[in-house]
Amino acid sequence: MNINKNRTKFSTIILASILSLSACSDDDSNSVAAPTSDEHHAAEEHSSSTDEHSHHATESGEHKSESSGLTLGDENIKDGIILLQDTTIDGVLTVNASTPGATVLKNVKVTGNLLIKRAGRVDFSGSADVVHVGSSKTDVYAFEDVAQVNGHHFMGKNNTFTTKRFSDYQEVDWTEKATHLSTGIHLSYTVTGDEKGTPVVLIHGLADGRVSWSQVAPALAKKGYRVYVPELRGNGKTDKPIEESAYDVKELTLDIAAFIDKLELKKPHIVGHSFGSFVAQELAVSHADKIGSITLIGSAAAVDKKNSTIDWLVNGTYDDSFNGVYAYDSTQKLPEAFFEKWGNSTNPDKDFQTARLEHLKQVPYYAWKFLAKSFVAVDNAKRLSSISSNVQIIWGSKDALFNKDAQKTLQDALTKAKKVVFHEVEGADHNTHWGSATDVETVTGYIDGFIKDQK
Repeated sequence: MNINKNRTKFSTIILASILSLSACSDDDSNSVAAPTSDEHHAAEEHSSSTDEHSHHATESGEHKSESSGLTLGDENIKDGIILLQDTTIDGVLTVNASTPGATVLKNVKVTGNLLIKRAGRVDFSGSADVVHVGSSKTDVYAFEDVAQVNGHHFMGKNNTFTTKRFSDYQEVDWTEKATHLSTGIHLSYTVTGDEKGTPVVLIHGLADGRVSWSQVAPALAKKGYRVYVPELRGNGKTDKPIEESAYDVKELTLDIAAFIDKLELKKPHIVGHSFGSFVAQELAVSHADKIGSITLIGSAAAVDKKNSTIDWLVNGTYDDSFNGVYAYDSTQKLPEAFFEKWGNSTNPDKDFQTARLEHLKQVPYYAWKFLAKSFVAVDNAKRLSSISSNVQIIWGSKDALFNKDAQKTLQDALTKAKKVVFHEVEGADHNTHWGSATDVETVTGYIDGFIKDQK
């Protein structure tokens, strides 16, 4: 590693040559609004987190100066990732390598020029200044002096770039916030509705992000609820760890439990869709004291690996257009054929459709892979009997992942629940809560009625 010691300011540099993982990233997790009374902890935490990162170099005793430069080349890059963590570069950061792999920079601030020439992908992630730069081919990327790196910048060939993020495609009546959790995850979330309203936490599916709740959340807010939409690890503007174990359902659940504690939410009602429904189940099993009721949308007691949609997700189409979500380690990019099918939506709102598709594409490949592995492995059939809360199940009659038999199995497993309410939405698919404007209204009504019946 060639470092000009008279000009380099950084706190921690980790060269992880034993890893062969490539990565790309998403967005920043910055809070954009003044804190309301029940979220002041979140805003304060975000502020302190940023301050903490900016002082790492001084606290660690590493070399310090007013200006810096860092150069990495092939001689330092053997088997994949370059990981720079908690690092400040006040000058030029150059990566010049032909070695396939990824350059991952977490909690890194670059206030000068960034020059990337790499046969791989580049990932900036974390809770401070975030930038996403990447290509499947060898290109050169650069920022002007004192670049604005706070946001999502994707730079392609000829150094053209766009600052549009998935969240920029919609105007939604909610406020974006972020908080640092006791689990170590910097979590992005949105909130809407009366501060004094009954708290409701909406948990999205595998890689659906906040977009999936962008119509139901405001509708619930209009009914008087205080509605929170946290983005799970790997999604949206929340942290995206590179370790597979970080995406286990229990780890995702610990984030939501920590989120409830951090914001001091009192017995929030939990609504989970698909993968999010398994997080809701885990909350009811392992953290029952923290929640009120749970509503499960597009759920089951376990994932059937023989299901045709699950088989397609794991094994692909057998015609090379899509080889399964685990098959793209070499490119770290899922094919367009996958996004066209997975992102297909019957929702009539074009902005919703665009934002959802952009979100799917901005989720890093490794997060897709690890989340899918966790999803397929879920089997709660023998654990649901420990749930004692009220449970609502909402199911679309055309759900391609979980059929009607799966709904009966799910209900039968909830032997100790105080109350189990089941609603079938005729003609709706797996994404019951966003299939159409009517479905949005129907699901919102079911959630509202279920919560009010418990008072």
